[in-house]
Amino acid sequence: MPLCALCTKLDLPRVFQDREPSNHVPIHGLALSSLRDSATSCDLCQLFLSLVDFQSSHFQGFDPSGLICRIYLMDYGSIHSHKDGRTVDPVKGVFWADRHEEPVPRLIIDIDTPDQRIYGNLPCGLQQKVRDGAMGRDAVLRGRVVQPELDVELLKRWIGLCHDHDDICKPGRMMDEATGLVIRVIDVGDMCIVDLPRDAEYVVLSYVWGTTSQLRLLQENVAEFTTPQGLEKYVGDIPKTISYAIDLTRQLGNRYLWVDALCIIQDDPADLAVQIQHMNDVYGRASLTIIAAFGSDSNAGLPGLKSGSRKSLVIDEEIEGVQLVTGLPIFASAVNASIWESRGWTMQEKVLSKRLIIFTEYQVFYHCNSATWCEDSVWEPVNPRFILQPGTDTMSPQFTRTSLPSRNFTGLGKYAHLVSGYHGRKLTHQTDALNAFTGALTALSKELNTPFLWGIPESSFDSCIIWRTPFHNPGLRREQFPSWSWLGWKAGPLPGDLDFPVVLGGHIETIPVVQWHQVTETGEQKLVGKATTPYHEIPKFQPPLPCPGIPSTHFLRFRAQSVFLPVSREPAEGETSFKRYGCEYYTVGVKQHDGEVQKLATVSLNTTWREGQPDHLEFIMICWRKLKHIWNSEEIKGGGDLMLIQTTGDVSFRVQMTKDIVNRDPWMSAKPVWRVVTLG
Repeated sequence: MPLCALCTKLDLPRVFQDREPSNHVPIHGLALSSLRDSATSCDLCQLFLSLVDFQSSHFQGFDPSGLICRIYLMDYGSIHSHKDGRTVDPVKGVFWADRHEEPVPRLIIDIDTPDQRIYGNLPCGLQQKVRDGAMGRDAVLRGRVVQPELDVELLKRWIGLCHDHDDICKPGRMMDEATGLVIRVIDVGDMCIVDLPRDAEYVVLSYVWGTTSQLRLLQENVAEFTTPQGLEKYVGDIPKTISYAIDLTRQLGNRYLWVDALCIIQDDPADLAVQIQHMNDVYGRASLTIIAAFGSDSNAGLPGLKSGSRKSLVIDEEIEGVQLVTGLPIFASAVNASIWESRGWTMQEKVLSKRLIIFTEYQVFYHCNSATWCEDSVWEPVNPRFILQPGTDTMSPQFTRTSLPSRNFTGLGKYAHLVSGYHGRKLTHQTDALNAFTGALTALSKELNTPFLWGIPESSFDSCIIWRTPFHNPGLRREQFPSWSWLGWKAGPLPGDLDFPVVLGGHIETIPVVQWHQVTETGEQKLVGKATTPYHEIPKFQPPLPCPGIPSTHFLRFRAQSVFLPVSREPAEGETSFKRYGCEYYTVGVKQHDGEVQKLATVSLNTTWREGQPDHLEFIMICWRKLKHIWNSEEIKGGGDLMLIQTTGDVSFRVQMTKDIVNRDPWMSAKPVWRVVTLG
C-alpha cells in the first residue's frame, strides 16, 4: 500500500538517518479515529494502529472518538567512542570533549485527549531492524524480532558472554563462617530435595508468592521430598512459576535449583532463622538468578518460556526501505511496572545476585553489574572500541533504582542506596521489615566491617541515625521496631523520600557528641560503636522500666543536650509544601532577650499532629557536622543535627529530624541542658 500524505511527509528514511530525538515534540499526530481510517490504505498507519490496539488496556474507559495519537522520536541509546578510535575503558567511558556519539532512536506513541494526558508513552513502539549479517556499529542498538516463545539459545549466549566479564559478575564462594550452612536445592534431574554439594553450581528463583496456596517444604514431608523422585507425585501441586523455573534450569544445563518455598523448612523457626540470616550466601553464590517479574503470585509462570505464555506483537515490515520491528518496553519501565519490583523481600534477592535473567510481561532481560541485554535489540558488546549508553529517555531515575547497585557504590553510599530503595517497598507483614533485608545487611556488614543495630551501622552510628524524610505521619510508625531506626517507619507517599545527609554532596565530617548505649535483653547497657571522649561518657544507671510491648533491645540510652523550643503554628514561608500529603514545614525558633523569636531551623510535621501539640517541643542534639558550602566548595560551614522527640513517662521517641543543620551560637543561646535520654 502507498503511504498517506502525513506519513509521506514524515519521511521515515530521513528520521532514522538523522537520528535526532524530537525532544518531546511530536513528529506526527492525528486523531485515533483518523488513524483507524487511514490504516486501511497506509502501511505505516497500519503499523501504528496495530501498536495502539495491542496496548489498548492502557487507555480503557476513555471515549475512543476523543483520543489523539502522537508519534515521538525517542532517544533510545547512543554508541560512544573516542574520536581517534582507541580502545574504550568500559568503566571510565569517554569524556565528552573526546567523544564521537552516534544516537539510535525509536518511534514511540503517546495517547492523550485534547485536555488530558492519559498514560504517557505506550510501552511498545517501532525500531529499525538489524540487517542480516550486520556487525559492530551497524548492529548494536538495532532491533530484532521477538517471537511469542523465548529463544533459550539467546539466554545461553548471554550467560557465555557474561563469563568474560570481570570478577564483579562472578558468583561468590562460601565464606568460612558459613561452611556449616546447609543449602537445600531441588535436584531437577532426580526431582527431589537434596543438600547442595559443596562448590556445586546452582540457580535460584526470585518470585512473588502472592495469596495462592503452594507446595511447601514442611517438617512432615522432609523425608518424602528428599527421596529420589519424591516431588514427582506432587508435580501438579507445584505452582506454575516454580514448575517453569525447573524446566528452564534443565534447558540451561543446570542440575540444581533453589526455591525458598521448597528449600527452607517453612514450619521450622530455627531453620527459617538460619536461612534468612544467610540469604547473602544463597543469592550471592548462585551462578544465575531467575526472576519472575510478571504477575501477582506464584502461578504467573515465566512469560515466553512456553507457547502461549506471553503477549506478543510480531512486526517485521519494510516501509520506504526501512525495516521496522516491534520495540518492546525498556528495562527500567518493564521491571518497575512489576509487582515483583515493589515487594520488600525481592529487593535483597535482586541486589545480592550476580547474574539475573528477568522475565517481564513482554520480553526477557539479562542483567549483571556489567551489562543489561534484552531480546528486542542488540546490546551485547562486540567491539572494545565503543561502548553503549542508554539514551536520555531510557536512562530515567527509575533505571538507577531498578538496576543492580553501580560498581561505583561503596561504603555508606551503597548502604544508603540500598536502604532508600528498600524502604519504599511493600510487605505483607510489617514484622518482616528486618528479616526481608537481613541478607543485604549481612553482606553490608562484611563490606563495611561493622555490625548493625536495627539497620544502623554501628561504626557510623552518629552519621546514619540522622536519616531524613520530608514526610511525618504517626500512622506510618512500625511499633515492632525502634522509632530512631528507619525500620521503625513505613515509607511516605513518594518514592526515594528517605535519605542520609552524610552521603549527599558537601559532607566532610561527623563530630560525635553522644555516647550511645543499647539496652540488652538482660537489661545491661552495651556501648554502641567507639567510645567518645571521657567528657561525654554516660554515668552508670539502672536500665529503664520496661514499657508494655516494647523489647528492651529497642532502647538507646545516652546523655544529650536538650531544650524545649517554640515551633510555629503556621507553615514556614519559602518551604516546599507537602500539604496534599498532610505535612508542612514549620519554623523552629529561639526566643531572644527582647522576646523576639529567631529562626533556628525548619521541621516537617504532620499538620494534625502539630495542632495537637503544645507551643514548645523538645529537641536534642545528635551530632555536629562539617559541610562544604553548596555554592562554594572552598567555604566550610558547621552545624548540628537536631532530633525532635516526644516523651511518655521515662521513654522518649523520635518524631522527626530538622531539615538542615543548625548553627552553634543560636543553639547555645537557647540554653540547652544535658539530660539522660532513653530513646525507644
